[in-house]
Amino acid sequence: MEQPALSRRAFIASTMVVAATRPTALLAQDAPFKIGVGSDPVFSSFYLAAHEKMFEAEKLNVAVQLYADGGEAMNALVAQQVSLAAAVEPTNMVRFARAELRPLAVVYQSGRYVKMVVGKDVESLEKIKKFGIVAGSISEYCTLLALKKIGLDRDAVQMVKSGPPELPALLARGDIDAFFAWEPWPTNGVKQGGRVVMTSKDVGYTDTMWITAAAGWFDANPETARGILKVLARACEIVVNDPARAAAAVQAITRIPVAQTLTALKDMDAGVRDFTDADFQSYDGIAAFLAQQKMTPGVVDFRRVLQRGFYKPERA
Repeated sequence: MEQPALSRRAFIASTMVVAATRPTALLAQDAPFKIGVGSDPVFSSFYLAAHEKMFEAEKLNVAVQLYADGGEAMNALVAQQVSLAAAVEPTNMVRFARAELRPLAVVYQSGRYVKMVVGKDVESLEKIKKFGIVAGSISEYCTLLALKKIGLDRDAVQMVKSGPPELPALLARGDIDAFFAWEPWPTNGVKQGGRVVMTSKDVGYTDTMWITAAAGWFDANPETARGILKVLARACEIVVNDPARAAAAVQAITRIPVAQTLTALKDMDAGVRDFTDADFQSYDGIAAFLAQQKMTPGVVDFRRVLQRGFYKPERA
């Protein structure tokens, strides 16, 4: 398959990632603790905290390091190039076999950011024959949930594997009838004649993003970890209550236009919180899916590593 053109966020990250690729052993003793994040509005609270120097205000020597996406940020965490990273649950789970990691809290959730788009000629969902998927991701997971909701036999639908940027074009050409993916690809699909018919919440899935620490770093720096969560919680409150302020920070850090971020924020629920029983039930489904797709050696025992109870919100 031909490599897709470099996206805006991949270009931004490629120009900013060099500093984080140095071996940890070569960093100065007073170097900041680095948090790896992706390059889109999902990470708004991190950008805001960095842009407004909220970590410095709490006497925390912390730097936010941009990567192309959450997966690249998690790779940096596994390689010990950053101390913490943020990514959605499956992106974390597929790396648990490669490193000892400690997810500390949820920093974002949404049942609206991942959407199903159908082509202009699809009159009825029951007539879908070809579904575009990003294999092994929440795109494929939500697709399987959608098939069950619609009442379509999995064996009667052709799964067309693709990278996310290619999905809107495949839909426009009629090479696929539908796809389930995260923004901005649904919006791009609509611009090319498609229409949104469902969100992930409609098929029973709410995605959550975790902030995850390297186990060794976490064991040595629990109070710093608490301080970071405290700052991010305050940043999330600003994202919710003053989205224009958050969007300005996103533009300052990533050059993503303010209007684009404001639109994206409508589909997100920023907020730091502890893990819940409902989360665990959802994660059980993700863990089973990843094992079935052979993305993990077996069903991931996420309960062993999630630090439930670590995050305590500030009292009002």
